[in-house]
Amino acid sequence: MYGRPHFIFSDIAVCNLKRSPFRTAGLISIVALLAFMLFGGSLISCSLFNGADGLAKRLGADILIVPKGYDQKIEGILLRGEPSAFFMDAAWLGKIAHFEGVRAVSPQLLIASLNASCCSMPVQLIGFDQETDFIVEPWIKTALPGRLSDGEIIIGGAISGGAGSKLEFFDREYTVVAKMENTGSGFDASVFMTMESARTAAEDFIARGGNLTLPDNAISALSIMLNEDSSPIGTTKAMNEHFGYGNSGIVVVPAKEIVSNVSGNLRALVTIIVALAAILWLLSILILAIAFSVILNERKREFGILRSLGATRRKLASLVFLESGIVSLFGGIAGVFLSALLILPFRTYIRDTINMPYMQPSVIALIGLTAGSLILSFVAGPIASLISSAKIRKSDIIDVVRDGEL
Repeated sequence: MYGRPHFIFSDIAVCNLKRSPFRTAGLISIVALLAFMLFGGSLISCSLFNGADGLAKRLGADILIVPKGYDQKIEGILLRGEPSAFFMDAAWLGKIAHFEGVRAVSPQLLIASLNASCCSMPVQLIGFDQETDFIVEPWIKTALPGRLSDGEIIIGGAISGGAGSKLEFFDREYTVVAKMENTGSGFDASVFMTMESARTAAEDFIARGGNLTLPDNAISALSIMLNEDSSPIGTTKAMNEHFGYGNSGIVVVPAKEIVSNVSGNLRALVTIIVALAAILWLLSILILAIAFSVILNERKREFGILRSLGATRRKLASLVFLESGIVSLFGGIAGVFLSALLILPFRTYIRDTINMPYMQPSVIALIGLTAGSLILSFVAGPIASLISSAKIRKSDIIDVVRDGEL
């Protein structure tokens, strides 16, 4: 026994776990549930933060202007990729461009498509002005070969296809020339084209019997970049006062307000997730501690025999500690694997369900989340077994051998 104690006790630990498969499976299931929640909660929280950060960076604009009553629509497009079409007079471009504090202004024309061959749902067609744009081109993943021509499109990161592929909208074929980076926001399910192409797409939709009226000289929204010394909140207030606060037919919205709304909802959701994970971790340790205490009481004779054969109290405590470690290791691996299997492939469904920007972390971040979840899950078992281990180490050898009690 003293020649290779570590190997012997590891064998005993494995045999003990195999000898009671239902008990072992129950203990592993408790740890697996803990690991499932820890990894799943961490992954979803991290993805939400990435989505909010990606949206903030991608917006690029300080202020958005849309027709009155469509401020919620533009939020739906940005956050969840909900296709929509609305219009206002392009004359607003000139009025806003000369407003105090405005550095740059760029128009967009929004057309909601039908289901396309590229996608499992309708996508948002966005016409943009290449001369004034500061929203789209900075986020193109691959270099744009020259200027975008009519009939050419840039697709969001969630749309299948790449440069050179063809997509069809309203019976008209378009050529993909570039693809944008993923952000976890509504931009990922959008298709970007010239203003002329967007107008053509709208006319094609109308020709197919679509319920849409496209005014002459129409745009849908204006993205505004302010001078560095201008305040988005102050400029928004000044614009609303100058233009009659919606009475003129437009609504001025600080882009930061949309991101702030997302961040507020995000903090509340993540707080709930963290609280539930912490409660589950404590409950898991409590349940495991009770289980190990009950199991220890059932194994009095076994430990008495091992003590009579020369095993020290420290070795017996190490045996319990080792068994709890094995249980935690397998439970942690199983829980993380199941959580990844259920969450990673369904990011689009999760984003649509929670109605918030959602972008899964990088491979390196995933490795970090996995390691952290496994560590927290793994320590739960040994921590729970500390009481039982301490009880063994304090037991008297004479009582153990004589009565088989600890």
